[in-house]
Amino acid sequence: MLQAADFRRRFFTLILLTWTIPPVIGLLFIVYIRILTPEQLGTILLRPLEPIYVLGWLVFALWYFPRYIRPVCEWLRDPESQLVSVVLDRMRFFPLYYWAIFLVYLLLAPASVILSAEFYTDYVAQPVDWFRIHLVALIVSIIVGLPIFFLILDLFGRSLRDIYFDRSHVTIKVKVFLIGALVPLLIDTMLVQYFWTRTGFFSYETFVVWLFLELLAVAGSLIFVRSFGQSLAPLQSMINSHGTETLAKAADLSPMSTDELGVLATGYHNLLTELRIHNEILALNNRLLRSADESSDVATLINSIITLCKNTIGGDMVFLLLKDESKEELIGVAQTDADYDPNGHFRLALDEVSIASWVYKVGETIAIDDMTSDPRTCQPMRKKFKARSSLATPLKHGDTTSGILMTITREQQHHYTDLDCMLIEGMAREATLVINTARLNEQQRKAQKAEEEHEAQVRLLLDSTAEAIYGVNLEGTCTLVNAACLRMLGYENEDELLGRNMHELMHHTYPDGRPYPKEECHVRLATLAGESSHVDTEVHWRSDGTSYPVEYWSHPIRRNDEVIGTVVTFVDITERVKTENELKRYRDELEQRVAERTARLTAVNHELESFSYSVSHDLRSPLRAIDGFSQALLDEYHDVLDIDGQHYLERVRNAAQRMGSLIDDMLNLSRVTRSEIKHEIVDLTALGWQVIEELQKHEPQRKVEINIMPKINVKGDQSLLHIVLENLLGNAWKYTGEKKSASIEFGTEIVDDETVFYIQDNGIGFDMDYANKLFIPFQRLHSSEKFPGTGIGLATVARIIERHSGRIWAEASPDQGARFRFTLP
Repeated sequence: MLQAADFRRRFFTLILLTWTIPPVIGLLFIVYIRILTPEQLGTILLRPLEPIYVLGWLVFALWYFPRYIRPVCEWLRDPESQLVSVVLDRMRFFPLYYWAIFLVYLLLAPASVILSAEFYTDYVAQPVDWFRIHLVALIVSIIVGLPIFFLILDLFGRSLRDIYFDRSHVTIKVKVFLIGALVPLLIDTMLVQYFWTRTGFFSYETFVVWLFLELLAVAGSLIFVRSFGQSLAPLQSMINSHGTETLAKAADLSPMSTDELGVLATGYHNLLTELRIHNEILALNNRLLRSADESSDVATLINSIITLCKNTIGGDMVFLLLKDESKEELIGVAQTDADYDPNGHFRLALDEVSIASWVYKVGETIAIDDMTSDPRTCQPMRKKFKARSSLATPLKHGDTTSGILMTITREQQHHYTDLDCMLIEGMAREATLVINTARLNEQQRKAQKAEEEHEAQVRLLLDSTAEAIYGVNLEGTCTLVNAACLRMLGYENEDELLGRNMHELMHHTYPDGRPYPKEECHVRLATLAGESSHVDTEVHWRSDGTSYPVEYWSHPIRRNDEVIGTVVTFVDITERVKTENELKRYRDELEQRVAERTARLTAVNHELESFSYSVSHDLRSPLRAIDGFSQALLDEYHDVLDIDGQHYLERVRNAAQRMGSLIDDMLNLSRVTRSEIKHEIVDLTALGWQVIEELQKHEPQRKVEINIMPKINVKGDQSLLHIVLENLLGNAWKYTGEKKSASIEFGTEIVDDETVFYIQDNGIGFDMDYANKLFIPFQRLHSSEKFPGTGIGLATVARIIERHSGRIWAEASPDQGARFRFTLP
C-alpha cells in the first residue's frame, strides 16, 4: 500500500498530464491535418484568449481534484480512521467527475481555438471546420485521457487494496469496450481526417459510407462486448452471491464460452465444488464432534459419508470396508442402499485378488476405468455388483491402513479425474476420523465403565473388609476412610473425619496415657521415610473418649515415584490381647506342668535305666549259671542221665539262651527309644549289601536272588537305619529259606508324590488278618521252633521309623511272599 504523500504526488502528476497533453496533441494534429497553419497556431498561442482558457482549466483541475481525494490521503495516513465509506464513495464517483469536467474542457476547447483564429488571424471557419475541430478534440480527449484515467484507477487499486470492495469500480466490459472497440474507432476517424486533408476528397456519399461503417464497427464492438459479458456472466453471478449462497450455486456454475474465461469458469466451478465438499466434510466432522459419545451417530455419519461420496464423485455404488482385527479379511460394513452394519454385508480375504485388497496392501488410491480386463479385479465381486469402473482409496491413520473407501459405476465406463481422487481421499480421511473416534470413544466408555466398576469394587472392598482403613496426606490430614474405620472409631459418616488430622483425633496418647507427640508418630515417620511400618503396641481413641488396643500397618502412597501420602490399615486387638493374656497364663501353667512332668519322666527314666542295668547285669548272671551248670551236668553226668534227663537239660539250656536273647532285644528296643538321633546322609544301598553279605556268611550254601536298587540315599541316623535293614532283610532271608528259587528285592517307588521304600520277598508270607500284630513286641505269626526269633525285631523297626517321622506297613498273603513298605522324610 502506497503512503499518503506518494499517492498524492502521483495523483497530482496524472491530473497535470490530463490537462496538458491533450491540448498539445490536439493543436498539433489540427496543424498536421491543415485546418490551421503553423503561423496561425503561433499567433493564437501568443494571444491571451487561448492560453487563458488552457491555464484556467488547468488551475481549476489542480485545485479541485486534490481537494476531492483529500479523504483518501487522510485514510492512507491513518487506516484506523472511520473514513472507509467516504473513501469508497470518492473512488466510485471519481470517473463521473473526471470525465464530466474533462469532456467539458475539451468540448469547449475547439470554440476557443476557432474564435482566437478568427479574432487574431485571417482564418475564416467553415461549418465543416467546426465539425472537424470538435471531432479532433473528442478523439484526442479519449485517446489521451483514457490511458491516464486507467493509470489513476490503477493508482487507486494499489493504494486502497486493504479495503474490501463489495462491487466493481469500473467493469471489465467497459474497459474492453473503451480500449478494445472505441479507441480503434477513434483512431480510424483520425485516419479518415488525415486522408480527407491529404486528398481533399470527402463527399457527402463518402461521409455516409464512413458513418455507416463506423456504426457497423460500433455494433460489432457491442456484439464483442456482449460475448465477453456472456463469458463473464457465470463469474459475475458468483461475485454477486455471498457466503453459503456461493457454494450452493457451485453446482449451477458452468462455462458460457469456450475461451479462457470458460476455462476459468470451469476451474472456478471445480474449486467451489471442492470447497463445498470440504465444507460438507467439515460439517460432518462438526457433527461427529458434537455427537461423538453416541454410538448410533457413528452409523449415521458413515452412512452420510457413503451418500456424500456418491453425490460428489458420482457412480452407482459406494462401499466402506474395514479390516477385521481378528482375521486377514476386509469387511464391507457400509454401502449404497444398505445401512452401516459392523458385522458386514460381505467379506474379502486379503490373500485373494481384489481391488480392495490391492489398495489395502499398497496403501495408494487407484482409479480403474475398465474393470473387465484389469488383473487386480475380483471377477466374482465385479459380476455380483455389475461393476465397470472403480475408484478406491485407503483409510489411513498415520502409517496404518484400517480399511477402504470405494466407488463403482455399473452400466457405463467412467474416467475418474484427479479431482475425483482428491475428493475421495478427503472423505476417506473423514471416514478414518469417524471410525477412529468411534473406536476411541468405545475404548473410553469401556475404560470409564471399568474405572467406575473398579471404583465401585474398591469402595465395596473398603466397606466390606473387617479391617479399618484410612488414608492421610503428607500433613496427616484424612483423605480416605472406610465404613469399618468409622465404626471402630465411633463416627457415623466420613465427613466427620475427612479433612481432619488423624493423629490429633485418634492417636494422641500412648497406652499408659502419656502424650504421644506427632513428631514421634510411626505413621508420620513411615510417610517421611517412604517406608512401610507395623505397630501392635499402641491404642486408638474413639469419639466417645474411650481407647482400645490396635495393630496397624502403614504403607506410603506413591505417584511417579514421589510419596504423596499414606494408607493405614488397623484392627481392634482387644480380644486378641485378652486371649494372649489368657494364653500367657495357660502357658505359664503349662510350663509349670511340663516341668513337673519332666521331673517325673526324668525320675522314671532313671528308674528305667536302673531297671535296664539290673536286667542287663543281675538277670544275666543267673541265666549264665543255669546255662553253665546245665552244660556241666550234660558233660559230666552224661552217662548217668537217661535220654529224658539229657533232653530236659537241653531244654533248660535253650530256655536260658532264649531268655538271654529276649533280654538283649529288650535292651536294644529300650536304647532305640531313648537314644539321640543323628541326621546325616545315609547310603541305604551300601547298608543293604552289608546286611546281605553277613547273611550269606552264615548260610553260604543258600542261593538267593538279591536285587537292591542303586543310589538309595536318605537323611537319618545310620546306626538305627542299619538295624532296620538288618531286621527287614533278615526276615526276608529267614522266611524264604524253604524256597528253592528265593528272591529278595530292595528299592523305592513314588506313590502320591511321595517316595516309598520297600523290601519284598517271595517267602511264606502271612495272613493279613493278623497284620495288626506285626509291630507289637513279642507277637509272632510263625512258630519259634520253625522260624527262631524273639518277636522284638519288627517292633524295633517300627520304633526307629516312627522316630524318623516315617510310616511302615506290610502287604502279604500266605505262600505268596511279603512286601514291607516304609517312608522316611
